[in-house]
Amino acid sequence: MATLVCVHGQGIDQLQLDEVELRELASNEVRMTVKASRITGDQLNYIKGLRLPGEAIHEISSLGYEAAGIVTAIGKAVDEKWLGKRVMPVGPYDFERYPSLGDDIIVPASRLVEIPDNIDFAAAASTWVPYLTAYPVYSQSNLKSGDYVLIIAGTSAVGQAAIDLARELGAIPIVTTRSRRKAAQLRQLKQLNHVIISNEEDLVTRISEITVGKGVQFIFDPIGGNALPDLLQVASVGAKIYEYGILGGSECQFSAGLLLGKGLMLKGWTVSELVEDDLARSQAVTHICEKLSLGDFNPTIAKTYPLSQIWEAYRKLEKNDFLGTIIIEP
Repeated sequence: MATLVCVHGQGIDQLQLDEVELRELASNEVRMTVKASRITGDQLNYIKGLRLPGEAIHEISSLGYEAAGIVTAIGKAVDEKWLGKRVMPVGPYDFERYPSLGDDIIVPASRLVEIPDNIDFAAAASTWVPYLTAYPVYSQSNLKSGDYVLIIAGTSAVGQAAIDLARELGAIPIVTTRSRRKAAQLRQLKQLNHVIISNEEDLVTRISEITVGKGVQFIFDPIGGNALPDLLQVASVGAKIYEYGILGGSECQFSAGLLLGKGLMLKGWTVSELVEDDLARSQAVTHICEKLSLGDFNPTIAKTYPLSQIWEAYRKLEKNDFLGTIIIEP
């Protein structure tokens, strides 16, 4: 029997730890004992009953797509080398078929990656979605040493990953956050010179001051909505703007004149664009694992909870008063 976190209705109080019999492995799947899982904001929205267009609503739903652990059984088509290995499957994937928030799970063998020796399970479970979501900062930005990159919501796990990836290119991160306390923590954690507190400072003015009027060469933004017009304004000529979320709403009005006049590229981005491309995923995974091994990339762990305290963990996540990720350890 396995224990899985399941949603029975709407709200954190409706979560239950269900004892389930895992199905028989398909030929291309493995079973793994979970040592760490990450909980996320999109899971919290799902728990509250929010669904993406086309997403099904079930009476009982399982959760999770970021876990790390040890392979205990393999399907017929899987190489025996994986048995007993410490692994960090590359997410996200279909959490209805492959839920990872529990103590014993099934995952697709094609997504297995061995955990570097110097990385613990908590850091491994905090790696893929943040670093792969932020990967265009490294792979598609054309940033050069000394260029400025604007990272909106830089205190998030994705924002912190974007900082690491930008610095690898020699770019200079400018990050925003709404919290004065988080700004101070992030300055110290990442040794940042440029943190803009968006609730207190005018973005356009501060960017102009920092870049001496030149603007930023790349923008990585999860907000969208009415925040987009200011982003076009602070972008330099020929800059790229990647939108990877719509926290500020899905619609806005902006100046097509700025878009055309500056020759800007505005692109929507989801991590699945990378994860579902086998070659691109393999290249990114190899690169990120190398940087983890060298200690250049370091996921920040805010707090760890046992599986028996899953309700407290999601309430902590809901408060959003921390820096880093929240980990569940069965």
